[in-house]
Amino acid sequence: MKRKIVVLALVLALIASTTVFANGTKEAPKKDHKVFGYTYWAASDFFETIGQSIKDIAEKNGDECIIIDAQQDNQKQLDIIDDFIVKGVDVVFLNPVDRNGIKPALLALKKAGIPVVNFDTSVADLDLVASYIASDNIGAGEICAEALNKACPDGGNIAILDYPANSACLDRTNGFLAKLNKNFTIVAQFDAQGKPGPGLEKATDILTAHPDLKAFFCVNDQSGMGAYSAVVEANANVLVYGVDGAPESKEVIAQGTQYAGTAAQSPKQIGVKCAEVAYNILGGKPFDKEFYVKTFLIDKSNAKDYLGFWQ
Repeated sequence: MKRKIVVLALVLALIASTTVFANGTKEAPKKDHKVFGYTYWAASDFFETIGQSIKDIAEKNGDECIIIDAQQDNQKQLDIIDDFIVKGVDVVFLNPVDRNGIKPALLALKKAGIPVVNFDTSVADLDLVASYIASDNIGAGEICAEALNKACPDGGNIAILDYPANSACLDRTNGFLAKLNKNFTIVAQFDAQGKPGPGLEKATDILTAHPDLKAFFCVNDQSGMGAYSAVVEANANVLVYGVDGAPESKEVIAQGTQYAGTAAQSPKQIGVKCAEVAYNILGGKPFDKEFYVKTFLIDKSNAKDYLGFWQ
């Protein structure tokens, strides 16, 4: 009889620890610390650095940060966020795979009362997030244009490797075009998806079609490194400008190669700001609805000061 009473007590305790909803999911048991969910569009040490920056701050406060790569799959990211809701996270840090396709997850988070700190790439509807934190992406494009204007004062033919599906990259292109001298002619503009492979492929085709090309503007250093590889393979006298300040690009910039410069972001500072905003939201304190971390030019003159790490 005593054994039956003990078993019954254990079952009742288990039932009390969770609440089962109509759809079969379980509400997470109450926790004694904050839990954050962090999801980003694709594997990159840039996003890993942001996530680690947030995680370090969370752990110093006795809290937890779950970091999951969505692997460029919108449905996977929707499922990740669904799992965050089931776990009862306190805040979601979101870099969307698809700025439009993420909307169902944002609506679900809103219904669950979980605030979203959107970073780097904006969702299509910023009214569905608590805050948006990013680099000054327009300024990054402007920085590259100003560097190119100075390097090639006579102008010439140039090409752009963009990524129009990504709002941050779109801003960089727009900033670049706004500051570019009128004596340059854009002879090619292709979507390189922000990746080295497509960057190499597109740049190779462009160099073949336009042997008099003066420069590439690439919306990130991954596609920039692809373009740089194409320039090296073609033995072409063409400059490459990118955005990020990634460790691999800084290595080749420091060597005085034709990778002439990068508009550097600071993923560490983006992470710090994201964490600050999240804790302010949870603490009922004022927080920035939008915040843009400044970018700056890294070229041969200062690249050695930033080697081996993200700024």
